[in-house]
Amino acid sequence: MESLSNKVILISGATSGIGRAAAKLFAERGAAVVLGSRRKERGEELVEEIRRGRGRAVFRVTDVTKHADNEALVDLASTTFGKLDVAFNNAGVEAIGSLLDLDDATYDRVFDTNVRGVFSAIRAQIPALERTRGSIIVTSSTAATRGFANAALYTASKHAVEGLMKSAAHELAPLGIRVNAVSPGPTSTDMLDRFTGGEPDIMARRVPLGRAATPEEVAQAAVWLATDAARFVSGIALPVNGGLTA
Repeated sequence: MESLSNKVILISGATSGIGRAAAKLFAERGAAVVLGSRRKERGEELVEEIRRGRGRAVFRVTDVTKHADNEALVDLASTTFGKLDVAFNNAGVEAIGSLLDLDDATYDRVFDTNVRGVFSAIRAQIPALERTRGSIIVTSSTAATRGFANAALYTASKHAVEGLMKSAAHELAPLGIRVNAVSPGPTSTDMLDRFTGGEPDIMARRVPLGRAATPEEVAQAAVWLATDAARFVSGIALPVNGGLTA
């Protein structure tokens, strides 16, 4: 198993679900992790947990819709650990409701976080990642490959995220920066509980392997994309969905 002891990894949306699992997994593999989230108390608790396990971690309250926050998180990586190797842009929100029930305010909330947040974060990360010939990973979704009733805005936002990822992969390749996505299906997180009204088995039953993914299983895919084993992989959305899109 490849060590990540020489890597500095930035993770947004780091205090719950896939982001939290990724923070712990990257740290266990030896990476220094720079964590961002809007949840201050959870972020500080996660840093303490990682440090108790002899990991290296720092946290900053981060709202990815604010470009200054994205720049500050990159600066924290550089000032604390001297560089940035990988950015895992994982922060995201969902919106549930019919097209008639959804409104402009919900549209703004979803697209500000899921799309503009990724766009802003990537812009902030490019200079540091060019210096290390690093990589960017974004969290997409099975919703980027198909439609879902009562989830039009979330689905549209993830289609946009994959388009942004693919365009960035072309544009940043000359700088030595790889850009990829992890594309989870139903995953055992609070978001899945909200999406299904507290009945996650509704979605899990659709998965050929018969269950939802764990956050750790999705995080494993992000870790692989961050390693040198994936050094010639760019512009892909790696499915982690138990065969749902087969």
